Amino acid sequence: MQQKKSQRQLQIGEQIKRIIADIFARENMSTISGNYITILEADISPDIKNCSIFINIFGDETKNKNILAKLNNASGFFRREIGRQITFRNNPEIIFKLDNSAKNAMDIEKLLSQERKTKGV
Repeated sequence: MQQKKSQRQLQIGEQIKRIIADIFARENMSTISGNYITILEADISPDIKNCSIFINIFGDETKNKNILAKLNNASGFFRREIGRQITFRNNPEIIFKLDNSAKNAMDIEKLLSQERKTKGV
């Protein structure tokens, strides 16, 4: 069971999400390798030492791992940029993660649709 996020965690997460989105816009990073990237959420740990940035990548799925690796390799850049805009004792480590919830929801809907067809509902 996941702990409920504190108000501080939610606020910092939203600030970081906005900063990352601004960086993507400023650096023309919304498309990498022809795939469109959206930032969905910034999940900050209770101790503010780690921040998971959940992204969605639209396009050629075979490139997703490569794109994720490129973003994680540039995490130091993102960390410095965040540190310039928000003052922390220690800047959080940035980890980009792929959010598959939309794809999983579509897969479940597809399975349910197939099940309805086989039962004639």
